[in-house]
Amino acid sequence: MNKKLVRAIGRTALIGILVLAVIVAAAGVGYYYYTESSSQNGKIVINYYDDLAPSEAKIFDNAIIPLFEKEYPNITVKLHVESASDMVGTIKALVEGNDVGSTVIAEDNMIIGELIYANDLMNITPYMSSLPTSNLIPSMVNLMNYEEHVYHSVYFIPFRGNIHLVWYNEIVMKEVGITSPPSNWSQLMNDAQLIYQKTGVKPVMFQGHGGASTSTELYQWMVQAGGNPFVFNDSGDIKAFTYLDKLSAYFNPDYIHGYWGNYKGLANGKYYILDYQWPYIYSTMKSEGINVSGIGFYPGPTGPANNDHLVGGDVIAIPKGATHVHALLLFVKFLLSYQVQRDIIMLLGEPAVNSQAYNNLPSNVSSLFKAEETAFQSAFFREPVPWINEWNKIADHAFVSIVENNAPTSEIPSILNSANQEMYNYLLTNYNSTVANEYEQGYFAPLYG
Repeated sequence: MNKKLVRAIGRTALIGILVLAVIVAAAGVGYYYYTESSSQNGKIVINYYDDLAPSEAKIFDNAIIPLFEKEYPNITVKLHVESASDMVGTIKALVEGNDVGSTVIAEDNMIIGELIYANDLMNITPYMSSLPTSNLIPSMVNLMNYEEHVYHSVYFIPFRGNIHLVWYNEIVMKEVGITSPPSNWSQLMNDAQLIYQKTGVKPVMFQGHGGASTSTELYQWMVQAGGNPFVFNDSGDIKAFTYLDKLSAYFNPDYIHGYWGNYKGLANGKYYILDYQWPYIYSTMKSEGINVSGIGFYPGPTGPANNDHLVGGDVIAIPKGATHVHALLLFVKFLLSYQVQRDIIMLLGEPAVNSQAYNNLPSNVSSLFKAEETAFQSAFFREPVPWINEWNKIADHAFVSIVENNAPTSEIPSILNSANQEMYNYLLTNYNSTVANEYEQGYFAPLYG
């Protein structure tokens, strides 16, 4: 097992995980597929937790879940919409209160480490042969390989993959003489300056309101500059923050409110380059009657070191102590099926993890997912460390100090040194010296296949 996460998990939690795995494997948990004849207690109610936007929740309630309930009329699925961080607290409370019941979750792949660390998830290794994981796209296979290498078990399965794209106003670009979107950071700076000079509009929208959206975007910028974002202060990290500080001269003033879900300003002319946003906004804009014919999208400009892209999205897990496991596994199998994965593309406008769902896509969506497919070719994951929320907070504070407050370039290294020290002190206080020292030595880093 990977030594850095073994130490982070701790001896007691690790023993608990391994003992649970042995018990489950030995007993087999009496697994069987659900049928009407095998149900002795009437209708089963599955509590399904997911972090969904209102439009996404509507599709699950009205289109996806009814398909499952039609196939299995003695099972009802109740959707609970919670943010990724709130879901951690909810599941912890259910496990500690021995009140999990028939529960399955779709959790952010960057947050799932908190529940693994707390030993709150069921080891589903004994059931893997019954689940359709052989059709996963390569990046998701890599994620599962990492999971099994580190934990020697399976606690989650990829469900929805996601990669940010850069969106831009094609019409304005052509009007100012830009024939194609910027291919690298230098060109992005030049194009932003040109657009501002010719239109008077500061053209770049950045996710600057704070929270996970800001820190997630920062992570990718730092990787593309050759940095290890977790340590905050290596040369690549400094290069990324220095560049963003300069690029902020062309940030639209509303960038301090920018977050996941920004898109309306792109259509109404408030800004012309929407810096890294999830692909679902395309279908959302179309559903709202916004003319998308003049909106372009692509994986984004190449950084000084690479054009690698951070994979977001959700993974499926079952909390420890869940009941009616047979019914829960049927629902998991359903969520991974071709039909649901196709709906994730066609109805939600999000990338699927089932490779078969991409076959013969209609022309009106194929270009969008071709861009996603291109980005997935150079994909990486953020390691699911249990202290990711603290890292997010510190990264956001660094962004405010450097970019929002326009720190002098000479002060950027010291600000990032302070962020590094703050993270080190947190790990030393809340974990132990081993984890803190491994952090300082760069053991925690982006995950590649």
